[in-house]
Amino acid sequence: MTKKTEATAVAPTRAELMAKMMEALTPEQKAAMYPPIERKNFVVRKGWYGRNQVITFVNNKNERMTYDHDAVLDSMRPRLEIQPCWEKRGYWSQSTNAPMTVRHLMKIG
Repeated sequence: MTKKTEATAVAPTRAELMAKMMEALTPEQKAAMYPPIERKNFVVRKGWYGRNQVITFVNNKNERMTYDHDAVLDSMRPRLEIQPCWEKRGYWSQSTNAPMTVRHLMKIG
């Protein structure tokens, strides 16, 4: 006796649908949806990846620092993926300044 196996379609998750939608947007559309933001600290988040989000914050030396979230996250990802906070919460922040390893990617002034 042979059994028939039927392939069942798995519905995509919300995150997969959002990622697919974000890939289809032009940079201009992303900029309109996610305008530059001001924060009180440096932060990278898993959920913000792909938005081309520009973030500005003022560090403890009163320097205004602006960065492209995706470029900074790409640079930090190898280090972040081994940290429990990244796995558990999906974000990493620093209240006093930006990490030295990504300051070359920032506009300071």
